[in-house]
Order: sequence, then C-alpha cells, then structure tokens
Amino acid sequence: MQINKVQADARGKIYLRTEDGIDSYMSVKDALAEVNDAMMGRLSRERSTRTMSSSHGHHVIEYRDGRRVSLVEIDAVKPHETDNKGRRIIAVKGKRYVVGSVTQARPRAEGASTWIPEAYVSYWAERNGERFGATRSASGSRRPGTVGRAIWDAVSR
Repeated sequence: MQINKVQADARGKIYLRTEDGIDSYMSVKDALAEVNDAMMGRLSRERSTRTMSSSHGHHVIEYRDGRRVSLVEIDAVKPHETDNKGRRIIAVKGKRYVVGSVTQARPRAEGASTWIPEAYVSYWAERNGERFGATRSASGSRRPGTVGRAIWDAVSR
C-alpha cells in the first residue's frame, strides 16, 4: 500500500512493514494487531511464531515458515508548508528554514572546469515568511545531529 493511502493515527504515525525485503505501509492499528496476533493470538497458539522482539515502536517477528517481518513506526508524510514563492519550509530544532531545490552531484569529467562531488540543498533561516540571513548548504555527509544534516534528512526522504 502507498504511504499516502494509509490512515495515520492521532500522533501522525504509521508503520513501515518489511517482509523479506519488500516494503509496505500499514496503519498503527493493523500493525499492532499483527504484533498482538504473533505474540498472544492465534499464531502463538498454533506455534507459528519462532521469535518475537519489540522495543520502542520497532517489532521483529520471525515465523516458522521462514518469513521475517519487521515493523517500524515512522512519521506519516504530510503536505509540506511553503513560503510565498513556493519554496519549502522545514522546522528543525525549533527554528524554521526556507529550503531550495536539491542540486544533484555531477562526477568529474575530463575537460570540465567544475564538478559537484555530492548532492546538496541550500537553505536559509526564515523570519516572517521570508528568507533571512546567510545561505547555507546541507548534504548527507554532515554530522548527525546538526541542523544541516536534519534538513538534508527531511528533504531527501
């Protein structure tokens, strides 16, 4: 099922279900029903479940027939907010940022005067609906936990 067709709960969460490498999305209600069935329901009584582990919105179920199911709680995709020029606005670490489009990497070619070693996105602080301050860039190689990395993670999803 597609991510936008799954009903999110009141917290805006859904589950990513991965069975033998194939991803699908499901509602929290359906995911927890599967976990409950594997742990205490019909499947546990029939001894169809080999192992089961759960922790903080992450569940792994291994069935006796060889299937391995992983259920991970994720945020549902919401329509993003834009400024008056149509650029995306992202809230990170309590502040709002205006984000430009992603510039894709270009490998070094012989004879070329410029090249882009990795993809990046430009961003600015936002104040009163307008961009404010210096232009910065974010990429996947930034340290986890920084504003640049959080913006890159939000844009590249």
